[in-house]
Amino acid sequence: MTNGHAAIDIAGKSYPITLPDFATREDIALAWHTAASAADGFALRRVAGAAVGLCSPVGRRAEAAFDGTGLLLYGGKVYGWMREQGMTVESVLTVAADVVKLCSDSVFPREAEVETRAGFTDPSGGDPIA
Repeated sequence: MTNGHAAIDIAGKSYPITLPDFATREDIALAWHTAASAADGFALRRVAGAAVGLCSPVGRRAEAAFDGTGLLLYGGKVYGWMREQGMTVESVLTVAADVVKLCSDSVFPREAEVETRAGFTDPSGGDPIA
């Protein structure tokens, strides 16, 4: 599942995107939102690393292991590896933002997308319980 994005580029090399399980995608999206809202650059960089590592082979390249907990610890290892490959903080965050958007859109679809996919309509325009 990639939602239209086939790959990301990390330091001149292309890596395919594969989204992880629902709970992990939700954790990534919520952690990104929390860190960005708090303007917590430390956490945001680590969530960026986690998003990229968990949604691509980059985590394995960074020799990082994720046990389902410790998102920031895992992300720090991946973030560090990406920086060692010559990426700037800004480029890490830019790549990660695309990945996080895919995770977020997959677990928190917009109302219009839900209605389109499920065919929800209220022909009467009124209360369906009435």
